[in-house]
Amino acid sequence: MSGDWQKIQSETIDWLRPVLAFMVVGLHVRQYYTDGTEIFSEGWYEVSTIMIFRVLFSVAVPAFFLISGYLFFKKLEDWNTDVWLAKIKKRGATLLVPYLLWNLIAICGFLITRAAGHFIKGNEPVDIVALLNERGWFRLFWDRCLYGDLRPEQINLFGISVSSGAPMDEPAWFLRDLMVVVLLSPFIYFMVKKAGKLFLILVGLLYSVDLWIPYPGFSSKAFFMFSLGAWLCINRFNMSEFFSKHFKIQLFLSALLLIVASVSFNVNEWIYCITSRLFVLCAIPLFFNLCAALSEKHSPVGALSKSSFFVYMAHMVLVVDAVNWLITLFLPPANNVLNFASLVLGTVLVYAICHCIYLIMNKFMPKMLAVLTGGRIVANNRISDK
Repeated sequence: MSGDWQKIQSETIDWLRPVLAFMVVGLHVRQYYTDGTEIFSEGWYEVSTIMIFRVLFSVAVPAFFLISGYLFFKKLEDWNTDVWLAKIKKRGATLLVPYLLWNLIAICGFLITRAAGHFIKGNEPVDIVALLNERGWFRLFWDRCLYGDLRPEQINLFGISVSSGAPMDEPAWFLRDLMVVVLLSPFIYFMVKKAGKLFLILVGLLYSVDLWIPYPGFSSKAFFMFSLGAWLCINRFNMSEFFSKHFKIQLFLSALLLIVASVSFNVNEWIYCITSRLFVLCAIPLFFNLCAALSEKHSPVGALSKSSFFVYMAHMVLVVDAVNWLITLFLPPANNVLNFASLVLGTVLVYAICHCIYLIMNKFMPKMLAVLTGGRIVANNRISDK
């Protein structure tokens, strides 16, 4: 790899992080303004929410998995057990510790809001012990869903339960599934080395129909995207250089698949499932190219890039609820224009508030912030990513 491409890749990833984090925020804010039953043909509001806030923004988490897989295998292109163990130890600080802390914070936030509802709004008193018992105390750190509770989207095309669930801090499912594939990394390395593209094709097909181990923590999305990133790194490809080819084809296929996936949403589950996943595969290179162009024209994003992890983990802990409550208070839903404006405004405000909290903590509580973000802080105007 050339030195220039290495620099382009690093700066592109720095730009990608806040862009992808913003998209994740949008995915969760959308839940307050749509009920998941919208159809493309119903009107412009449904068209825009499906295309932007459901299909387009779904690129975010798969892209994070791919980048994670690539970065994990840097300096591990040739197997070295000592290097692998050092990486596993490092992931304890960067993944496991923040994962546990953010879920604990989310549990506390959940109990506080329930108590506040009783004292402020006069809601029925809450039996906290019974509330925790029905979900399992320690189970909340892995899957907060009620026992045996499945949503329609947790049934795959073959009618098989693929419950992914989510821990108490909902976005933290990414860290949970990432830790699982990190532990499986020796197997992934072996398969990439021995089977190469055949291995990727096989897990890619399983990913395209969402067929995988039916237990929370194991997802076809995480395994395939992490493996794809591993394949790129082990074969010494630079992601920015690799994705820079065939830009016009990427753009055409992404636009086509975005339309097909959006039109088929809630109409044909087979078409939607397959085309939405194919769209992700085409759109990730496209986002790499767009962010590479941004990095070339603008200065490094610095703190904005490093705050993306904090924004990702923090936004569902009270911030989304508070922002959407305020928006509906001052902009009560009256028509589709106001609803769409509230959706966009809510996404921007949630992201901005979380970023500001990050900056304040970085200035006044950097040690606490370092623990919560796994060392992703900005110190003395220099980026620190321990």
